[in-house]
Amino acid sequence: MKSPTSQSATILGMKLNFQSPLVKWGIVVLFALLHIYLTATFKSDYSGALSILPVATAGWFFGSSIGFITAIVLAFFYAFLINTNNLTLQTFLNTDIVLGSLMLILIGGASGWLSKIYFNQSLRDRELEIQLKEADALSKISIALSEAERVGLSNILQLIVDSARSLIPGTEQAVIHIYDDEKKYLIAKAASGFQEAPEHRLQMKHGEGIAGQAVISGQTINITDITTDERFLKSASNPRFRSLMVTPILGGEQTLGTISVQSKKPNAFTKHEQDLLSSLGVQAAIAIENAHLLESTQQSLRETNALYRINQGLAALSINELLDDVVSLLQKNFGYYHVQVYIIDPESGDLILQAASGEVGQKLLEQKTRLSAGQGISGYAAETLLPFFTNDVDEVMFFVHHPLLPETKSEMAIPVKIGERLFGILDIQQSLPKLFSARDLQLVSVVADQLAIALQKADLYENLQTSLQQEKSMRNQLIQNERLAAIGRLLASVSHELNNPLQAIQNALFLLKEEKGISEQGKQDLNIVLAESERMASMIKRLRDTYRPIRAEDFRQTQLNALIEDVYALVATHLRHKQVTFEFFPDPELQPIPALTDQIRQAILNLVINAVEAMPAGGKLTVYTEFLPETEEALITIVDTGTGIATNIMDNIFEAFTTDKDKGTGLGLTITYDIITKHRGRITAENNVGLGATFRIWLPAKEMEDIT
Repeated sequence: MKSPTSQSATILGMKLNFQSPLVKWGIVVLFALLHIYLTATFKSDYSGALSILPVATAGWFFGSSIGFITAIVLAFFYAFLINTNNLTLQTFLNTDIVLGSLMLILIGGASGWLSKIYFNQSLRDRELEIQLKEADALSKISIALSEAERVGLSNILQLIVDSARSLIPGTEQAVIHIYDDEKKYLIAKAASGFQEAPEHRLQMKHGEGIAGQAVISGQTINITDITTDERFLKSASNPRFRSLMVTPILGGEQTLGTISVQSKKPNAFTKHEQDLLSSLGVQAAIAIENAHLLESTQQSLRETNALYRINQGLAALSINELLDDVVSLLQKNFGYYHVQVYIIDPESGDLILQAASGEVGQKLLEQKTRLSAGQGISGYAAETLLPFFTNDVDEVMFFVHHPLLPETKSEMAIPVKIGERLFGILDIQQSLPKLFSARDLQLVSVVADQLAIALQKADLYENLQTSLQQEKSMRNQLIQNERLAAIGRLLASVSHELNNPLQAIQNALFLLKEEKGISEQGKQDLNIVLAESERMASMIKRLRDTYRPIRAEDFRQTQLNALIEDVYALVATHLRHKQVTFEFFPDPELQPIPALTDQIRQAILNLVINAVEAMPAGGKLTVYTEFLPETEEALITIVDTGTGIATNIMDNIFEAFTTDKDKGTGLGLTITYDIITKHRGRITAENNVGLGATFRIWLPAKEMEDIT
């Protein structure tokens, strides 16, 4: 190997003395022959001046020794010339031959000495120029390293390979290879001088080629000639270089990659250039480690922010918003190709898509995407209750390709569970060139645990809300029943107290009617009073029947369709006067149900009369009956096109004395509610989207013994 000085000397020699020794001697001989010719032709006119040229040239080209020898040869030549041509001794330099020979010898030696001084100075200048160039390049790299966040790793690596190509003479191509996350491949991250380089040259498997050998040995490898060096493995394609030098990029004890240079010339690289390439490798290692540190820091900040946002969402108990935030955060903060969350259907065990990222996710949600139990990577993770991820989905037999996600190359499915209870699956998909790492698995697992806590809290909250709602409903029903019972007792007491004086009044009216001498007008008035007293007595009887204790044997099989026809017959005239049309759609499959016929008739009549009164300008009244086999109930639906129910009384519409009528007692719906409740049924009221209101009554179709 050549030293740095010899390297510079070689470069300088190529620049200054590019001629071969034969050419140099040819120049010396040419000057000598010219001198001999002119001396022989013109005698002493040119001999003194021209004799210096061959001597000075020989000394300059070959050094002082050769200059001395050349001067001595010329001195002998002059002596011979003087002797053969009968010339005087003063011809040579206008003095004697001895003095002239000494002067030539001094000129030859001085020429060689000056040449050496000039060469050494030029060599030092060249070395200084090279050092300044190297220092400048390393300074630029150092400045770029200090601004790594702004400049970026790819730009720094490109600066390094460009510097290698510029600083190392003979370098035609330079490239930096970096290991991928799984250390399976050395992937080219920066290259200089390549023109459409073959891909196998820019990407190599671990341990392949000279780069792999340099990585294993941890030392720089300099192949002076690939055609003769056995370490270079021959390939089918003919390399376009002869010299190759590769040095590993080391970060502590970890190998990060390699930096290599190539030249078409053999023996192109020296020990100094090997050291320089190693220095550039150190700079590349610093750049890569800084980039990894920066990326790690940024990743940690993103993870902290994501987990903080997720924890904030836990307090909201809005599970849909939380899931949407999670998939959005993971996709945007970590650059994942697609993120989605499946929820387990407790009945079928299928995975139902609950949240998904981006426009593709919206389309998947609109398609109501679901996976059957065990289907795909998510289904596999749900069955095993274990995380599963792969960086090559094509190698997974149970991977399910979706046409809306054509670029999926990696997939990670993490069970969202607490203990053995599975809530769903957090599914992450990635596309090339990005791959999943152990850190991705750790992050997504933490997010899945947070989601499991959120889903459990949401489930508990929903159960609590349901229980509270049921408790509130039961409490309201108990209060309503207590009110109804109090009203019932009051009405029963009042009806009992009114019954005796009413009977006395009726008896007196009957006796008065038998007396003679009453005018016709008096008789008419008496008949009206008797009719109204009978109606009052009938009303009191119905109240007593409604609120007297009932027994199971009091229930009779009642055909609701016929009962509604009876009610229509009672109010048909009233409906015509009010210009209300009536439509009835009976369920032909509806069988008789156990009921207190008179009371159910009274309840339906109350609802029909209320509906008619809600349509003062006329309208339409529609009644439906339907049998519900899943609950074994009969459903009666009464729909009107009236003014609807006032919003201020909607919540208390079945409570006593609640009414929006000018002349109403507010007891009709209360009595109706009480009748339906005693039948173990339910009644609801709601306003229609357009006009009017709808009342629904559910009555059990079971025998009374089965429901008591």
